[in-house]
Amino acid sequence: MSLNPTEKEPLLQDESTHDVEPVDPAKVIVTTAQKQPPPEDLPSIKRRINVLLSFWVVVIFLGIPLWWVTTSIYRAPLPITEMQNWAEGRACRVEFPLLVEVESLTLPEPESLLKSVQHALDDANDFSAHHIRLRLAKTNNGKEKDEKEKSKKGTNKSTEDSREEVAATLRLIPGEKGSTKHSYALHPWSRTIDILYSPTHKLNPSSAASVANLSSFIALTLQEIFSEEQQMITHLLGTSGVSPSTTTPLTTTSTATNGSGGPPGKAPVDITRKISRIVRYVPKYHITISLFTATGVPRSWDIVSSLESHFQPLLAALSPLSTFTIDTQIQYYASFSPSVQPVWNEDLKAFTLAKEDLSSFINSAEWPLTFLGEGTAINFIVYIPSPSQSPLLIPSSPTNSFLIPQWGGVAIFNPPTQPPVLDQKTLKPLMHTFSTQLLSLLGAPSYPPSLPLSLRLDSLTRQRSAELLVSASSTLGSLARLTKALPSIAIPATVLSSVQTTLQNLQTTCDELKVGNFNAALRAGRIASEEAEKAFFERTMVSQVYFPEEHKVAVYLPLLGPVGVPLVMGAVRGWREWRARKKALGV
Repeated sequence: MSLNPTEKEPLLQDESTHDVEPVDPAKVIVTTAQKQPPPEDLPSIKRRINVLLSFWVVVIFLGIPLWWVTTSIYRAPLPITEMQNWAEGRACRVEFPLLVEVESLTLPEPESLLKSVQHALDDANDFSAHHIRLRLAKTNNGKEKDEKEKSKKGTNKSTEDSREEVAATLRLIPGEKGSTKHSYALHPWSRTIDILYSPTHKLNPSSAASVANLSSFIALTLQEIFSEEQQMITHLLGTSGVSPSTTTPLTTTSTATNGSGGPPGKAPVDITRKISRIVRYVPKYHITISLFTATGVPRSWDIVSSLESHFQPLLAALSPLSTFTIDTQIQYYASFSPSVQPVWNEDLKAFTLAKEDLSSFINSAEWPLTFLGEGTAINFIVYIPSPSQSPLLIPSSPTNSFLIPQWGGVAIFNPPTQPPVLDQKTLKPLMHTFSTQLLSLLGAPSYPPSLPLSLRLDSLTRQRSAELLVSASSTLGSLARLTKALPSIAIPATVLSSVQTTLQNLQTTCDELKVGNFNAALRAGRIASEEAEKAFFERTMVSQVYFPEEHKVAVYLPLLGPVGVPLVMGAVRGWREWRARKKALGV
């Protein structure tokens, strides 16, 4: 059986009509299905959430409390209100009652005279914080009688009276016969004031005119003696606001000529000028006494014995106020400042220095006067000029010396010859000059000129008490303002202890001043001032004052960034997944 070729031809034609196009391998796109991770099972989800929560638990309950404890600043609870009350003068009204005892053995009725004098003093006093109170002194018989009465009653003298100090004793003594005017005299080594009244008053003590005349003189005398002290205390308290009072003029005039007679009056003292030359109070002063000579002589000086005889007694009397230390030195071939040119005075037959030259007399470039120890330095200089410039005088100074405010004093000594040694007798007037200058630098009253040292030191004690009270109160106010202005500053427990000690001693000072116990007030005031300064200049607090807030940001950002960002991003991711799962479940 043979095949028919015509039957196969259509098939071949059909196959030849389909053209097959070649395939470009570059255009072939292979599509593969993306492989998905297996669904996260429930235990894995819980494990991841627990890990995230564990980090946050550690941060919240361990990290933050540990950071808070280690970086928190301790601020002791200071009594801010009480500190501000002292600074603004609301905690204490300061009083300086000066008790003056009056002795009168010749006047028959001294009580009426005392009442008249007290009334005159009260009327003339325009500063109530500082007032004079008179008390009649008891005779020996009166004291024995009073003690017997107290022993019968079983009572003792009150504590307040025993603490009160007698500022002065006033003795009423008849004057010389034929004298028609009253006068007074001051004892150089005691607190006694003698009133020498006219014999005409003794003849008629009950006359109103006679009593008024004598009482007016006594009142004016006491005002003159204590006027400079009153002006100083008025200035100290009036400028600080510690005690509300009526201020008095800082400069007054006087009609008195000396301290032994004549019509008394107020002290002719410029308080503003006096304040400008007083050295600032510190617990310790260092005194340097120097001998500067323009030549090589004298080779030595008897300074040790001179200090022991003429200077140390004053320092011993001043010891309740502050501590004083002394050293001495000699400098040869020392010339004063080149800008100073002495001028020959034909009338005085000497070289003279003008007032303008005194301010630049010290040769600070060549004279070794620097003190680097503890305390404030006070310098006293004895200068011996060269023979070519001798004698060298200061025409305006009777002692040939001058005072440098808040620094010290200079005395120019012109020896008649060139002695190899300055003995104690030669140095005695120089030591007296330095003693007077030291009292002026400390602020002791200088009027009347005959005012004894005991009254000057008592007055200086009261002035220092007022100054310490003002200084400690002002320091407490500054500390209170500092702690309120800087809430991030550390206040250690030592500051709180010092503040409490300061407040206690300030109250003690105020109480002792009111009862007239001025030495005890000074001791408490010194402690209050030292503790207040100690609290204000605490080292840890001073360092915190200069620690800005920007520095904290610069410290914390590099630490919190790497730790906080992963935790926050993990929490945000977990929250998003939780929301997505919640939507998928249709909840």
